[in-house]
Amino acid sequence: MTASLPVRSGRSVERAGRGMQRGFVLAATLWMLAIMTVAAVYFAGRIQRGRELAQAAQSHAQALLDLDNARAEILFRIATTPFSVYGLGASANDAIALDDRPYLEPAGTLIRLQDNRGLLNLNVVNDDRLDRFLGVLGAPAARRAALIDALRDYIDDDDLKHLNGAEAADYAALGLPPPRNAKLVTPMEAKSVFGWGDVPALWQANLLPGLTTTSGSFSLNPNTATWQVLATMRGMTPEGAQAIIKARKIAPILNTGQIEALTGIQVSTDPFTADAITFPADSVRVTQQPKGMGWGWQYNVTLTPVSDTSPWRIDYSYRVELSSFDAAKQAMQPLPARAARTASQPESLVPSP
Repeated sequence: MTASLPVRSGRSVERAGRGMQRGFVLAATLWMLAIMTVAAVYFAGRIQRGRELAQAAQSHAQALLDLDNARAEILFRIATTPFSVYGLGASANDAIALDDRPYLEPAGTLIRLQDNRGLLNLNVVNDDRLDRFLGVLGAPAARRAALIDALRDYIDDDDLKHLNGAEAADYAALGLPPPRNAKLVTPMEAKSVFGWGDVPALWQANLLPGLTTTSGSFSLNPNTATWQVLATMRGMTPEGAQAIIKARKIAPILNTGQIEALTGIQVSTDPFTADAITFPADSVRVTQQPKGMGWGWQYNVTLTPVSDTSPWRIDYSYRVELSSFDAAKQAMQPLPARAARTASQPESLVPSP
């Protein structure tokens, strides 16, 4: 019996070794399966991410195509459609309003047209009106004189400093580019004027760029201006500005007498210093936004009927961040169809009183 003990012990060791081998193989297999699962999940995620990027690129390309098509349509209409007190078009039924209201183009692009006479022109506005405008936007009263003088120094063509202004040395002291000594090209350029970028109230939700222009327009159109711009008129109150907007929803303002009747303020009718002109300017700011996108394109169009090269000119264009919209859930007015007109059947652009 003593001789058989080593045999049983050897068999036990052999069985234990085989069990350890099977345990090792099982653990290795589980580890391999786990690694393969992680790899599969990783590559599936990469494939899904690649698919999402491809879809985003396709959507972006389609959005750019839609923007180009909408732009061609709008430029054609601006060049061929008469302006009136109703907007771009000769009657209330077929005109595109020029007060920045949204229209939905058939392909789903959102379009807004804004008469530049409904905006404050930073290149030509006088000091009094600019002071009132800055006040409406919330700029501190103690800073307005400096802001106005800094703008004057930025756009004039000399190095003479206004009392509260800033010239190249002042910009250099803060490590800023010097003033261009030329008119602003875009409303966004106002942020480069000394001190203007330091007033948060002017730039919240792009407030100042949305209410101003740098085109060749002058005066103010009560049919297309926002209440903030209307409030820059001498003696105007926010309540008076709102009264004008309420009245023009019923019928367009045809003369300054209507403004006086609505607000009680006297409006200058001097052709060189007119407070208001009830007809659109020859330049329009266009904002286009493709469906499903939180951005859009904004550009300024000026009519050039005597040009040898084209009937219009793009003064500037840039991308803007916008709140996304859902045409399926939000009520959107469709872009009016083109109105068929002939030269042999002209109509008055100003309605009969």
